[in-house]
Amino acid sequence: MERAPSEGLIALKDRLPLGVALLALIVAIAALVVALGDSDDDSVAAVDDQPEATAATSAPVATAPAPIPTTTIGTVQTLPPAPTTTAGQQVVTATTAAETGEEAEQRLVLSVVGIGYDSTLNVREEPGGQIVAKLDSTGTGIVPTGTRQEVSGVLWHEVHAAGVIGWVSGDYVTPLGATVDTTTEIVARLGQAPSAANLAALGRTVAGAVASEEPESRVRISGEPTVGELSEVTMDIVGQPDDSIRGFRLRVFATRNSDGTFTMRNVEGTLMCYIDRGVSAQGLCN
Repeated sequence: MERAPSEGLIALKDRLPLGVALLALIVAIAALVVALGDSDDDSVAAVDDQPEATAATSAPVATAPAPIPTTTIGTVQTLPPAPTTTAGQQVVTATTAAETGEEAEQRLVLSVVGIGYDSTLNVREEPGGQIVAKLDSTGTGIVPTGTRQEVSGVLWHEVHAAGVIGWVSGDYVTPLGATVDTTTEIVARLGQAPSAANLAALGRTVAGAVASEEPESRVRISGEPTVGELSEVTMDIVGQPDDSIRGFRLRVFATRNSDGTFTMRNVEGTLMCYIDRGVSAQGLCN
């Protein structure tokens, strides 16, 4: 039997609420899937957006320590050395960390002064301690570390010398300055070019022209007298009434006379400066 049109519309109308319900269920399921798919990304943002109160109550997060600065020398990296100070010592830095390359080249180098040519200067393990090396009466190339210690009124210096690190008395080391011809000055002070029976006596006469009575200079024959076509003797005069010039080293050259005596020919003078004052780039005592 042929279905009446009205019956078809009624049947569709009866089925419509069920279809709408199914469609709504499908939309809801799709929305849930989308929400679950986005949950991972949203979780990171949520942590970053935590209020300060919540962050304060969370477990502390350990942070890595800051890296230790290193000093690069060529291709080798070394940690900067920790500063050390020995108890009871006065530490004096000869150069500063901010020094320029030129200043570093002018770092103090000390020489042995004021001892006889037949003696040596002891380098000790510690002030007044065991002897670890000996230096010639005119030895040089002694580099102070900048550490000093006063013991019984004697100021000792820690130095690099003779391949060791040891201590020397400040009475017998000092930086040397420029060397100049002092012949004219010596002759002017003595009134003439002196003569003597031997080189040692001649050296003492020449040294007397620059020696001081107050403070009393320490005068030593630091270089062994040598006799030849041009004879020579070296004199150290340590102690001057000056706050920058500590003394002089005089190389006295002489000619030998027919009677065996010696007459001064010329004199070269080298400045001795104080360690604390140092030497200028021109070789003058500061």
